[in-house]
Amino acid sequence: MRRMRGVMWLAVMGIVFTGCTKVVFMDSNGGLGQKVKITSDPPGAEVFLMGSIPLGETPLLDVTIERTPNTFLIFKKEGYEDQNLLLKHHYHVVLNPRKASREQREQVARIKTARNLTLIGYSEIQQNLAVGHGEYLASLLVTLRVPESEQGNAIRQLQEFIADSPDPLDFSDKVLDRFHVSRF
Repeated sequence: MRRMRGVMWLAVMGIVFTGCTKVVFMDSNGGLGQKVKITSDPPGAEVFLMGSIPLGETPLLDVTIERTPNTFLIFKKEGYEDQNLLLKHHYHVVLNPRKASREQREQVARIKTARNLTLIGYSEIQQNLAVGHGEYLASLLVTLRVPESEQGNAIRQLQEFIADSPDPLDFSDKVLDRFHVSRF
């Protein structure tokens, strides 16, 4: 137990004094936490673990942290509201602009919906794309504003994206880029 506390203390102190953006904590069983990707729309948000430990700016592509029921991140970026994120399954946040116009609020809502469908609903989208239809896929097509006459082509493109994407975030980025969902 004493050794584990010492290793954790050294890891934290190493981060504090070197400015490193990689964080490694030991879990209660002595193993390393999970490696995660932490991203935001727009990128360049400062990320703080538990509100005070700086991790760096998004995108952070290879951060190792311990996931506990109460672990959280805070995202900060000039001109945007601070966002708190309780770590669960996905590590992407869409920042809300301060003093946003109605148009900006609608765009943020569209981005959040597209991100939720493609990240949180990734396995459902994957299943829907395997058969060419389904509730999640239909919701995604509506969110992406794909006209009914172009949905067949859009579904084929989405099937290609999901087959060529190594992870849900890569798939999500490809979808937003291809269907011109502006990310600020």
